[in-house]
Amino acid sequence: MPGYTLGQFLILMNYTYIMLYGTFMMSNPFTDGVRPGWLAVSQLPLVFALGQKSSILGSLLGYGYEALNYIHRYVGRVIVLASNIHSLYYIYKWTANGTFLAKLAIPKFFWGFVFLIAMDVMFVFSIEYFRRKTYQLFFWSHTIGTIAMIPGGILHYPVIRPYMITCAVLYGVDRLLRAFKSSITTATLTNLPKMDMAYIEVPTIKSGWRAGQHVRLRVLSSGMGLFGWTESHPFTIASASGANDGLVLLCKKAGDWTSKLVDLAKELDGQSSEGQGQGKVKVWIEGPFGGSRMVFTGFSAAVLVVGGSGITFGLSMMEGVLAKDRNGESRLRYLELVWLVQDPESILPLLPLFQSLITVNYTRALKEKVSIFEAYEVVPCDPMALAHPNLALAPGRPDIKSILSGAIDTGLAYNKSVGPGDSSGLSGLAVGVCGPQSLGDGVMRAIGEIDGPRRARVGGIEVHEEWVYTELLKLQC
Repeated sequence: MPGYTLGQFLILMNYTYIMLYGTFMMSNPFTDGVRPGWLAVSQLPLVFALGQKSSILGSLLGYGYEALNYIHRYVGRVIVLASNIHSLYYIYKWTANGTFLAKLAIPKFFWGFVFLIAMDVMFVFSIEYFRRKTYQLFFWSHTIGTIAMIPGGILHYPVIRPYMITCAVLYGVDRLLRAFKSSITTATLTNLPKMDMAYIEVPTIKSGWRAGQHVRLRVLSSGMGLFGWTESHPFTIASASGANDGLVLLCKKAGDWTSKLVDLAKELDGQSSEGQGQGKVKVWIEGPFGGSRMVFTGFSAAVLVVGGSGITFGLSMMEGVLAKDRNGESRLRYLELVWLVQDPESILPLLPLFQSLITVNYTRALKEKVSIFEAYEVVPCDPMALAHPNLALAPGRPDIKSILSGAIDTGLAYNKSVGPGDSSGLSGLAVGVCGPQSLGDGVMRAIGEIDGPRRARVGGIEVHEEWVYTELLKLQC
């Protein structure tokens, strides 16, 4: 199945088999409309548990909600299908008998139809087209649909009340936990014209997240429009926990809401240049959520490959790794960040940060490198060194296999230089990827081209696939 790993595909197929078994074992949906209804109701607590932002189930499994979202979507579609089969059985039966309107006037059947309509509306507006084009329509249809569905189910049949109450409790607990993880504070908003981004710095929030996690942001300003303050959007954190600058977000212009945010940053920058103070806005930060399960500092070498706005993941991960190294909590001996950009000028606002990251060596053993590739330009730029030998800009797409081989060679060379008495030994190569689907596919192909004995010598290769959140767009590798 396109867009799914083999493991995800096997999980969904096993779930499908269980659902089909439950549907057809000693039953026929054409003659028994009750079984599909029970099947749908029995899966509702699961779909609610998987849809939580502060997911209790995800915490127990060690995954963020975004890593389990594909199961949430699939289970939701199974519930919608089963609910419609259940309803169509009775609609056909009542219509054939000429009693449809009379049956619909009975309260329990009326509320059953409320439940069905809520489910169908949620399904329609959860289709990828609506999620990408009109996210707020998707969001509000889910919110209102959930509010309508729970009482609809309770009033449909008393016997399913335990399932609906469980769903209500899960929904309420999630909202409560998210409220505890929220804060309203003042942020500094700066425009990055070369990158078409808004740079948000929240100095009052300095810790409490892991590299790769994201927050949901509301900007409480009239500059976002009449109802702009009501909208909450996810953004990957671009700074490491404990950084002096606090929590940093890079918000790329990708839709109506982020366009207003970038325009607001330009307006505030203009006021700052006129001596009217810095660009300060009130923001509502909710989170953090998600994050990487891979401990990059436990490997001998690491390569981070990011595309476009995926640099938010790369920056936070690199800063976090270097902070661990400074405290003597890292086994890494080589760390390289590979960034693919469309326009080489877009790197200028981040150059000082790159230079500071690779200039200071916290240990004599760790070697850091930042490689930037102009992968999408029609007219290639000239290769050039940028203020540091380990910071370089080059045209064209990177040779990922050569980069990974170089990281392996560095790990092997270090292990050879310290000799067999080194207690740390070789602990593998970690590869983090964040960007378009094609970038992730290319990295996986490059890893497959490295021969097995070479991978074994370094201790194996492990890959972490990450989401990057920039307003409505979610890029997965």
